[in-house]
Amino acid sequence: MTDTLHTGRTTPDRPLSGQPGARRLRRLARSIAYDVLLVPVGVRTMADAVLGEARTAVRRWRRLGRLLSQESAAGASPVGVGRVFGYGLLSSVLGLMSWFLLMLAVTAVVRGPFYGFVEDGPFGPGTWGGPTKAGAWAVHAAVSLPAIVVFLLALRGIAWLQAALVRGLDETTTRRWVLPATIALTAGGLLFFWSWLQQL
Repeated sequence: MTDTLHTGRTTPDRPLSGQPGARRLRRLARSIAYDVLLVPVGVRTMADAVLGEARTAVRRWRRLGRLLSQESAAGASPVGVGRVFGYGLLSSVLGLMSWFLLMLAVTAVVRGPFYGFVEDGPFGPGTWGGPTKAGAWAVHAAVSLPAIVVFLLALRGIAWLQAALVRGLDETTTRRWVLPATIALTAGGLLFFWSWLQQL
């Protein structure tokens, strides 16, 4: 006999992938994958521009944009070769910046929460949190955790900005500040790389 008097709402079991935290992690992972691919796709875009294959470059950016779940229009109007080359150059530099930020994030993880596993000491008075290993480990972890968050947010921001930039190749609407912001970020990244190389 079935219970016909039950009026309470039952909530279906939701898989873990449907939880907001899991969605955020998945979006972050896709952004990092997008950033990592910016250098090879940017270089190929410049080669496409030199060979006069601008539409091929647009299709390649459209395929890469699927990592971020971004749909773009087909773009019926012809795209200028110089514009495609410039966007490829900007994207390549942003990709190099992303690689550097990813390296910093991995270093912050290794030298932060896992500091005690990779550093045996001695922990002198000049060591953050020294002279004990536990103190040094705690301080390194506390300093690195905010840095890791900042690096990951910066990687997500680079992916978002670059995707907004190349959407303009598909003749879709992009905000006016996207290109100047990308140029400014790229120039700042180049200056940072130059100053960093001077200290090596």
